Amino acid sequence: MGAISSVDTTSPAASTPIVDPGTTGTDARRERTIRHASADTPSERHRPRDRAAVRESTDPVHWKAGSRVWYWVAVAGFGISLAASFLVPDNLPGLVRGEDFSQDYPLDPRNYRILLAAIGLALVALYPFLLRFPRLGRRFFHKAQFVFAGALAIGVWDLLTSKLFVMKPPYFPGPVTILDYVPRNWENLLGHVLASSRLFAIGLGLGTIAGIGTGILIGWYRQWFYWLYPILKFTGVVPATAWMPIATVLLKPAPVAMTFLLVIASWFVIALMICQGMASTPTALYEVSRTLGAKDSFLLFHVAIPHAMPSIFTGISMATSMSFLTLVAAEMMGATAGLGYFINYSKTFSKYYQVYAAIIIMFIVFTVILAIIERVKNRVLRWQKGLVQP
Repeated sequence: MGAISSVDTTSPAASTPIVDPGTTGTDARRERTIRHASADTPSERHRPRDRAAVRESTDPVHWKAGSRVWYWVAVAGFGISLAASFLVPDNLPGLVRGEDFSQDYPLDPRNYRILLAAIGLALVALYPFLLRFPRLGRRFFHKAQFVFAGALAIGVWDLLTSKLFVMKPPYFPGPVTILDYVPRNWENLLGHVLASSRLFAIGLGLGTIAGIGTGILIGWYRQWFYWLYPILKFTGVVPATAWMPIATVLLKPAPVAMTFLLVIASWFVIALMICQGMASTPTALYEVSRTLGAKDSFLLFHVAIPHAMPSIFTGISMATSMSFLTLVAAEMMGATAGLGYFINYSKTFSKYYQVYAAIIIMFIVFTVILAIIERVKNRVLRWQKGLVQP
């Protein structure tokens, strides 16, 4: 696709070409080009309030994309939680260290206060850059209300646990306890994270390879569909964790059994999504390709598989979630390291602040993995941009 030709020649911006979004490079450059061309007079190009209002009313993805008030409200949310930590006195009603909770139960609020102050100051320092880079600014302004709610939720969590002890230890540790524990034990936690990441990568990788191969076979060849699809349906309705007793007996050592569970958890959903994606390819695409002389191999690799790519990434995202759920259960059946093993170990000694710390770390790791998959998906499926609902 080339340049758009429907530009008003009477406008001062008529001489500025508007380039097709798919060929402009970065979105920031595209936005600057379109905004510059759409301004009726040079003075209108320097009216930030109008530009923010237009962005907010026309942005199909980001809510409150031009609202900067909520950004400062979010900064104030961290200030409120920090002030509550300083102003509300500690109250330990009827609880005794060593009896109601362990002697080493962490309650030092310094790390918690430093984190709140650092986030608030970072948001203040980031504000000029958000105005300088509109694409990044829209994302932050879009999340401002959620960030404000999160900051208040953390403050309420601190009040109910580490200040007023309405939610009592050891079962309900507060952010003060978790943030006091994690920095002092980061080496131990990092070792468990690496052990889980290694097992997760191997299991999901093998499951993805097996799922893609199986999906293509049953989606393209009728004889493979006849033999493999019933097996796929059988393994799909059985949760991967239900195979734990069998895997423990048949597969030695324990890491092999754990990897098998992760492969089972990811293999079924990826294979099924690929099969459905290839089966939904419009017949017209095959007929047109055959009319132009395409062979079966061309139809498979240039028509069926590309058409199934959205389903493939949907299957990989679902398999990632299921593998992560299986990972925690698998590490409880014989692992000597890993976040699942660490949670089980901490629960045994009633150190629930370690359990909460492991859960938060798992959330962060899982979020990063999904973000990487989403970036790869957006890169591979960039041709969908503008064709499907964002």
